Order: sequence, then structure tokens, then C-alpha cells
Amino acid sequence: MKKTLTSVLAIGASVGLLAACGNETDSGADEAVITVGTEATYPPFTYKEKGELMGYDIDVLNEAAERAGYKVEYEAMDFKGLVPALDAERIDMIANQMSITPEREEKYAFSDPYAVSGAQVIVGSDNNDIQGIDDLDGKVVGSTQGSVYAQMAEEAGAEVKFYKGANQVLQDLEVGRLDAALNDRLFILTELEKTGYDVKAVGDIFNTSEAGFMTRQDSDVLDKLNDALTEMKEDGTMKEIGEKYFGEDISQ
Repeated sequence: MKKTLTSVLAIGASVGLLAACGNETDSGADEAVITVGTEATYPPFTYKEKGELMGYDIDVLNEAAERAGYKVEYEAMDFKGLVPALDAERIDMIANQMSITPEREEKYAFSDPYAVSGAQVIVGSDNNDIQGIDDLDGKVVGSTQGSVYAQMAEEAGAEVKFYKGANQVLQDLEVGRLDAALNDRLFILTELEKTGYDVKAVGDIFNTSEAGFMTRQDSDVLDKLNDALTEMKEDGTMKEIGEKYFGEDISQ
């Protein structure tokens, strides 16, 4: 009888241990992880300061992901490598001011917009010939590979020269290797003066666009993220993040 009771207790203890292990796994399970590609060299949207990744896009996504129950892991890479990395499933999402365009929407899915902006022309400070997008025909324009600004420049009749990042474009623009560049009006508003390059923005803002977090079309994370983005707009969080970087709400 004693042996039988001992066996029963041992079996019960084993079952209890297994149940406890199972409960620990369930309760301690990590949030679903989203691997996010970003350029990390495009202030104030995505950049590093003292080794820490930050920026408007980063703050918005971190907050939305936390509310949606996702953990974000970032992978920094050249802009031209972001879409290939997404295609190859090395990352799940791109957070890098990706403009929502009909061409991109044919192949990819986007979150609801979290930034609204437009483009503007940049030239050397002593350049008075180029006054806007209509003056780029036959000119040499610098851009990063895969950027919508490269497409805009080509459509305006310009020859496009590709660079790794915005700083390299501005360097060559300053010394006259380029006639012009195109960039986001928010980048120009907040960062152009900080760079110290002898360049200036000219002409009107054009091609107003919306930016969203970009995923493959089979992604299942956007519904929860969109709910979080809506909440952030309604409770003022999105406005606070915009004011932190731009002095205004840029989400609408």
C-alpha cells in the first residue's frame, strides 16, 4: 500500500511539474518579434546618436508595437538594401519614411500613414539657375538608390547619380559635382541647416506623399499596428512625437 501510494504521489508530482513547466512557458512567452529594417542614417527620421537608434519613425513604431504586443528588433542597412531584404524575408518590415505609392502597393502592404510630407529641390548656395523641379531637365541630380526622389528626378528629365546616403549627396552638391538634389521637406526643415553644407532649398513643395511602415503582402502584423496608430493619433501621442522632432504634428 505504501509503495502504491508513493507511486501515485510520484506520478502526481511529475504531472504537476509538467503542468508547472507548461504554465511557465505560456506566461513567460515573449511577444511576437518583428524584425525591422531601417537606414539609421536619415535624421530626424531614423539615425544613431551615441550608438542608440532613434528618430521619428523609430519612436512611432516602438510605441505602436508596444501597444500592439510586438517586440521590435532593428537591422540597420543601406537604403538600397531594404527592399531586397524584405523580399528575401530577412526582415519583416521597413521603417524608413517609405512613401505609399501605387507601384509599391502592387507588391507590398503598408500601415496607415504616420507622416505626411512633400519634396523640395536642394541646390548649391550660389546656384540661381535652378528654382524648382521644372528646372531639372538635363541636370545631374544626386539621390540614394531606390528612393522615390530618384524617380521624380528622372521624370523631370534629369540624369540621376546614386549615393549611399544623404550626406554623400550634399557633399558632392556643395562642391559642384551635382546640379541639384531632392529630399523630404521635413528633412530640409529640420536637418539641412545642421549639416553645415553650403546648400539651400529652392522652389515650392511638390508631390505631397504619405509614409507608412512597409511589409510583404502576406504580413499579419498590420491590423494591430494600425489600431495602435489610430489610438496614438486620438490620444495625442503622435502629435507629441511630431513636436519632439519637427515642432508640429506631421501625421496628417
